Amino acid sequence: MEYRDQLKYIKSHQYEERGPERGRRKRRKKKQKVNRGKPGVLDRLLWFVQAVTTLFFLTSMAVLGILPRAYMIGACILLIFLLLFVKRLQKRAAKSRKRRSSGKLLSLFLSVLLAFVGFYGFKVNGALDQIAIGDERGGYSDQHTLPVTSRPFNVYISGIDVYGDIDQESRSDVNLIATVNPGTHKILLTTTPRDYYVRIPGVSGDERDKLTHAGNYGVDTSMATLEELYGTKIPFYIRVNFTSVEEIVDVMGGVDVESELAFTTSKAAGEIVDVKEGMNHFDGKQALAFVRERKALADGDNQRGKNQQALLSALIKKAVSPMIIFHANEMIGSVAGNADTNLSEAQIKSLIRMQISQMKGWDIESVAAEGDGSQRQYCYSYQGGPLYVSVPDESSVEKIKRKIKLTLGE
Repeated sequence: MEYRDQLKYIKSHQYEERGPERGRRKRRKKKQKVNRGKPGVLDRLLWFVQAVTTLFFLTSMAVLGILPRAYMIGACILLIFLLLFVKRLQKRAAKSRKRRSSGKLLSLFLSVLLAFVGFYGFKVNGALDQIAIGDERGGYSDQHTLPVTSRPFNVYISGIDVYGDIDQESRSDVNLIATVNPGTHKILLTTTPRDYYVRIPGVSGDERDKLTHAGNYGVDTSMATLEELYGTKIPFYIRVNFTSVEEIVDVMGGVDVESELAFTTSKAAGEIVDVKEGMNHFDGKQALAFVRERKALADGDNQRGKNQQALLSALIKKAVSPMIIFHANEMIGSVAGNADTNLSEAQIKSLIRMQISQMKGWDIESVAAEGDGSQRQYCYSYQGGPLYVSVPDESSVEKIKRKIKLTLGE
């Protein structure tokens, strides 16, 4: 074989040997070209989880219904933008030959956050449903039509003297009327001594009894008694007990209460507390002792009512502050089962939604009914003999009537 023929033969065999290898290289390049620009399996999975938790969060907030419409629209736009942003990061990382972030950590963080807040939203909704017993018990259809965010209203706040189950009927040691004007953002707190000597409508006839005994006939009877006393309509009530007061104060991290007087509570109040004149920081048991004590007070039940107002004012101020968000989870758990109201769930949510939208503080004024607590009188609910009562000071009652009407805008 000649030299030239030998060269041709060698080259032809070389091409035949290289052919399969070249084919493999071409196929690998083609495959790499196809795969380039397509996110990996983990990226796609994380993005899918982010999309699901986004939908879960938005559903939760829609069911809860406390976010204003503008907030919901803003949340939708932001979360959709984040989904598109993560998708863009994934595509850019897949196309690039350099090591670029595909947004895995961002997607994972958002998914965990949205899932947590979504579950929390459903939990809050369940607690509100449990508190707003007026939705289930009926008989409050007229009250539930009242637009509480645009019209002033009265709400009776009753503190019953028991621990545990809120459904128990018992004497009402705390008798407060909160007159709420959402237009002026003003709240008038009116306290009435538990021993106020009054008629109980539908129960005592022309005879008189202690106001606290009205609670034994149900919260509606206590409301009717105060309506007759002050000549006003009280469509709503909120009931709390000793357990709820202690737990709410504790989960708030305590509360700062301003006391008019310095005194020491007795063991009968539940805890021995040295109360200073001026500002005091109380935990749950201390706050409860502060509002229960009367024997250590020269003005007895009258001053106790003012102390109850002071605690309620402090709780309201803390509840509407932005810092409450750090205690909201525990508060919901403590209130559910230890408080109830005939406000509908929709009305409660509308009030929360209004507060979130406006983020305005409330002007709180307190007034207390006065009476003579030195007398003993026969009471309708007790046949064992005369009891110490607080005979109403009619001038103070008339003053409160005028203040309630002024706050209601009548």
